Amino acid sequence: MFSCALLAACAGRGLHDTTPKLSSHTGKNVAAYAECVRGRWDGLGVKTEASIKDQEARLFARDDNGARELIELSADGSGAQVVMYETQDTDKKYDARYRDAAIACL
Repeated sequence: MFSCALLAACAGRGLHDTTPKLSSHTGKNVAAYAECVRGRWDGLGVKTEASIKDQEARLFARDDNGARELIELSADGSGAQVVMYETQDTDKKYDARYRDAAIACL
């Protein structure tokens, strides 16, 4: 678990330099929302790295088409705050599946 947490923490470097693609609230707790997104992203055929704790979580995914996706969660009493960052290869068509999955889990 430690190595997975370390990977998720390091893998998202640089994504904070972009504007968040999603900033929202979910009524789910941190773990429930993180597991929902991880399952949906894994279903897209990408490996999702995750660091999930009681009060916070980070999920990171990268695909062969140049997409890099990061979700950060923080507990806020009645659920969790969700912030998603992403970069995608500008030479390819935008792939909304990652963001759509994050929204579907809200």
